[in-house]
Amino acid sequence: MAIRIKELNKLTENQPSLGLNEKVFTSSAFRLALATEYQLKALDIELDFQDQRLIIPSFLKSSNFGLGRNTLILGVGFDKTGELNIADDFYSDLISQLLKELPKLNLKTKYLELRTTRYLSCTIDHSDKVELIVDLSKTCEQRLKEFSQSTRRNLRQAFKQGFHFKIGNSLTLLQDFYALYLKHMHEIGSLPQSWTFFVDIHRTCQRTVSLFVGYMGDTPAVASFAFINSTELYGAWLGLDPAYKKHNLLLTMLWSITEYCEQTGKQTYNLGRSSVGSKAYEFKRRFADQIQPIHYYQLPIPQAQTSRSSIYSSASWLIRNSPPFVMNTLSRHLIHKFY
Repeated sequence: MAIRIKELNKLTENQPSLGLNEKVFTSSAFRLALATEYQLKALDIELDFQDQRLIIPSFLKSSNFGLGRNTLILGVGFDKTGELNIADDFYSDLISQLLKELPKLNLKTKYLELRTTRYLSCTIDHSDKVELIVDLSKTCEQRLKEFSQSTRRNLRQAFKQGFHFKIGNSLTLLQDFYALYLKHMHEIGSLPQSWTFFVDIHRTCQRTVSLFVGYMGDTPAVASFAFINSTELYGAWLGLDPAYKKHNLLLTMLWSITEYCEQTGKQTYNLGRSSVGSKAYEFKRRFADQIQPIHYYQLPIPQAQTSRSSIYSSASWLIRNSPPFVMNTLSRHLIHKFY
């Protein structure tokens, strides 16, 4: 069989914390946290492709109230949760084979949704989002010289007003981050992730978590929740107290994290996703050296062939879901219509 499926089980309490050089976004721990938060099923799909066996991290979204068809998703929450270790030249062929094989799994899926940095030709792209990336081959000293005089002044001004920060992965910093995150999400009119979600990630992926919290005096004012590995820091979520907007603390935070990345030998600082043309996008462009498009595709999954007609299937459903006495009464009127 060319395709198999495995549902991820909930991690045990004694599961070891994810290592620094392990991939966070495709790990079981991170994907299970996302699945719980979004009420999805986390799946591993094994597919034989070009003489190799690939593990495809995916999620199954059930239809509302169990009616209609389900949706299979690669890249829930972040495009990186659907990353595949395959060259770009073969990505389209892989997706084509996956679509052909999926009906064999009987998942009752209608669509395959992809959130990915890979490009698929002749396919409608529904995304306006990009990742903005700081290339740290350029030093902070060089970068500072390229800033305008007003930007350099704003950076200095925040520290003169008492701004200072902490970087780590302690529970205290997580609590400070989450309080600011809630304020920020309320300010922009977006639904926040739950506290339980962040606690789960902090517990199972702690060594890959980097929390940045900036303070004005003793008061938390700005924060970032990021993931780190040996080469990159990825800014996943941020928080900001609206009362400190005028202090340009977002600017100061991004600059401070960029300096931290340089000091710790990171090659890139990924500022996270933003919609092209948004205020967040225009703000991050002041730092970013590279723009990585994120593509959202929705592809129809071929339905398994069946010898049953749709009328026969409807009749079968009616029989199974009606009391016996009803069907006994109606059978002589319906049998010639459905058989």
